[in-house]
Amino acid sequence: MNNTLTALKGVKVGHATHKDKLTGVTVVSFTKDFPVAYKANGGTPRVYDSKTLDEGKSFYRKHAIYISDGAHAGLETAAFIAKALREKKTGYQIGKNLIPSIAGACVQSLGLSINEFDPEYGYEAMQAISNNPVTTGNVGAGTGTSVGKFSWTDQGKCLAMKTGVGSSRIDLGNGVIVCALTVVNALGNIIDIHGNILAGNRHDNEKENKFRTFEGFSQFLTENNSNTTISIVGTNARITSQEDLRRIAEIATHGQVRAINPVNTSLDGDTVFVFSTEEIDLHLSPIGKNIAKSDWYKIGVDIVAQTAANAVQESIYDACKQAETIHFKDAYQGVVPSTNDYSNF
Repeated sequence: MNNTLTALKGVKVGHATHKDKLTGVTVVSFTKDFPVAYKANGGTPRVYDSKTLDEGKSFYRKHAIYISDGAHAGLETAAFIAKALREKKTGYQIGKNLIPSIAGACVQSLGLSINEFDPEYGYEAMQAISNNPVTTGNVGAGTGTSVGKFSWTDQGKCLAMKTGVGSSRIDLGNGVIVCALTVVNALGNIIDIHGNILAGNRHDNEKENKFRTFEGFSQFLTENNSNTTISIVGTNARITSQEDLRRIAEIATHGQVRAINPVNTSLDGDTVFVFSTEEIDLHLSPIGKNIAKSDWYKIGVDIVAQTAANAVQESIYDACKQAETIHFKDAYQGVVPSTNDYSNF
């Protein structure tokens, strides 16, 4: 079973992955324009063309959503994605111009400390788009991402752990699905469903503890730290109202809140995008239909929203579990370990 965004009709995903430079880009491309909403709760969001997704705006249907490394330089990626979309004859025809409608957000990964980011990676990612199951782990915008960066060693060594791109899918029955893709690059630790740290800020004295916690750490570095978890949620449930999509995006951010601690800090750019392929009406049971006829007429939206939050949470865990350990000279013990490898270091 395809448990990724490409399980949705009309959705393709492509990565530009540069493991030698610890950087990349991920693009989600649509065969036609789909309605999109977003919510950014972090204090440092780097988002592209987000004003068109604000309440009351008209240009909220998009042909693509991208997640780029590169911090502010990643915003330039949109121009190269637009170029590739025009070559594929995708966009709005305005006079003699074909104008693709794009939204996106950017992370700042470990790769920016060793190489200059190239926005043309956006074009490269577009050349790789397909409807195959999305590759996860150290790929695309997740190539150089990590978590647990609120403290370093006394020698200035990074104590983070490796994450990357994660995916999830939840079926709501009768063909309706909710899928999520998340690039995890958080300041905080990742907390599993049992309240334990899955990946995060390593402790350089394991006799004391395996991880450091933000609550017990009052002095931490702020230079060269930028931390963003970006999720893209897609559903084939027929939701066309921008207001409803925005509500789903707001609730979907709860998945980030459940899985990351701390989250939405002034150094985070945590953002969630939500889109619908507008295919299938959500099926309600007879009891559900009766409830929908009462004051709770938005129950279908609430069901999709709560499912989206769960999908985001699961995709964050998947980003940790699919990641691979990398060597990094500025890291403690010379590595940024994955969840699977941490016990080996």
